[in-house]
Amino acid sequence: MSKEATLEKVLKLRKIFQTGLIPIVENHEAHPEELDKGSRERYLYFTLVPALNFQRNSPNLWKSAYETWQDEKTNYVFFPEKVVVADYKTFQADLNKHKLSLQPNKHAHIWFTLCKTLHEEFESDPRKLLSNVLFDVPAAIQHLLDNKKQFPYLSGPKLSNYWLYILDYYTDVKFQNKSEISIIPDTHIIQSSIQLGLVSDTAKPEEVASAWKTILSGTELSPSQMHSALWHWSRNGFLPAI
Repeated sequence: MSKEATLEKVLKLRKIFQTGLIPIVENHEAHPEELDKGSRERYLYFTLVPALNFQRNSPNLWKSAYETWQDEKTNYVFFPEKVVVADYKTFQADLNKHKLSLQPNKHAHIWFTLCKTLHEEFESDPRKLLSNVLFDVPAAIQHLLDNKKQFPYLSGPKLSNYWLYILDYYTDVKFQNKSEISIIPDTHIIQSSIQLGLVSDTAKPEEVASAWKTILSGTELSPSQMHSALWHWSRNGFLPAI
């Protein structure tokens, strides 16, 4: 299939998704909607949760995060300044109470380390981190990569882009070079990419990400803007057919 024909199918899928013909998983990224889009609390919520979104059922993770936020006894885990002074065993138990952590040791370590980094280096505020890199997407990704130990899992190529995509979607952040946010090649994205004829059924995740950057080059769309349409289309069994 030619690039032009493939791009035509991609744009058709996006239009179908925008018209509501593809069902959306309700509250996929469940979150406290009452929080102001520019608030520190919202930036913290959408920074900490993505770090645990690997080898997980994503809607279930976000559901657990929201339940943890709503519970007044566990809400403190979203505030780095409170996490770093909490009893660690209690913190582990509270992170696990609503299944936000499924691996108590590993997931607690990731969450605590991120909180410690944010508290010690960025005044417990992800907005400070983004400001330090001038809200530039490549610079933000590079900073995480250069400081892997301070940003466990979030510094990986998949989750770093996922984090920026989530911030772009749910906060008031204004990124520079937003088109550099890669699509997140999870199972649903890969399968939709194969279905569209964008890649072969043997394509690796990094090849999928590269293919989306190539196909959308020269258009007004960035790869991350296709994520929701592709994810929900796969969940819906690739219906409507393209």
